[in-house]
Amino acid sequence: MKEYYSPADFFKTQKYDAHIHYHTFNNLFVRKANNNNIRLLTINTNFDFFPMDTQFEISQLLHKKHPQSFDFISTFDATPFTSKTFADDTVEHIKKCMAAGARGIKIWKNIGMALKNDDGQYVMADDPVFDPIFTFLQKEKIPLLAHLGEPRNCWLPLEQMTAGFGLKYYNENPNHHMYLHPEVPSYEQQIIARDRILERYPELVFVGAHLGSMEWNLEEVAKRFERHQNFYVDISGRFNYILEQTLRSRNYVIDFFETYQNRILYGSDCFVSQYNSRKWMHLFCKCFPQLYMNLLFGSFYRTVKNNWLFFATDKIIKTEKMYIEGLKLSKNIVDKIFYENTRCLYYRRS
Repeated sequence: MKEYYSPADFFKTQKYDAHIHYHTFNNLFVRKANNNNIRLLTINTNFDFFPMDTQFEISQLLHKKHPQSFDFISTFDATPFTSKTFADDTVEHIKKCMAAGARGIKIWKNIGMALKNDDGQYVMADDPVFDPIFTFLQKEKIPLLAHLGEPRNCWLPLEQMTAGFGLKYYNENPNHHMYLHPEVPSYEQQIIARDRILERYPELVFVGAHLGSMEWNLEEVAKRFERHQNFYVDISGRFNYILEQTLRSRNYVIDFFETYQNRILYGSDCFVSQYNSRKWMHLFCKCFPQLYMNLLFGSFYRTVKNNWLFFATDKIIKTEKMYIEGLKLSKNIVDKIFYENTRCLYYRRS
């Protein structure tokens, strides 16, 4: 007989947020999360706006201070891919990251959407230059977290976008709307390149960030689960797409999570930072760091709680345009998504 949680059970259950971005040495957020039974896994990323080395420094320091409640996925710089020693240098870098306590390695969407070779062609994730790196990860059983491509909305005209994400954002930020930039490899090309990696490295533990960039259709995720036994996804930053599909077919979404309960990890994609591009907010963060971190944690806590309630209960979720009944998955499944799968996947080498 299945057992279910009540809303009152949220606080006492153990939880991992397997996809956050922690960009500050302030550990108040970590301590508050731990006090609320939420363990954090921060994701180092090879983007421009916050230095990769600083991310690694923060991750190491907080992991040492909070070894039971704070961990990290490291990354590498893909930009020097034309160097003759790129693969060897990267493997050595990964070894140092793992020795420092990293739980895996991440690659980012700059591969496939920004990096170009000397001929001006975009470098995709299945380019042979990365083969020695993936071979090493597979051999050493180091999980690979991959954010490749973007939501499919990114390549669609505004009028064809789903409600899940992007309509307002891409309307206001046309530079990031790939529909307007046909020179960039298509959504389909991003997914094909990812799938080739899965085929070439069947023993590589591969986690597709953000529902593997197949957020628009859980059936596409299910197809990859069936083809590739070491393929997993986290749901970070794509919760609205799950709501949208639940509205269309709640029974299918329930069946999806029941069927693939061992392959899905919870993540919020929350950014924890005391740096802000808006001057007034940056000044507030600098002058009142503890107050700001408390406010940030409050928002994070509400997000995690609302997400947990959606999966664990039949509580009605109210969005701007709709009311959606929660999935009310069994305790066993909720525990896997919010805790056990992350613990088993990223901590198997411990």
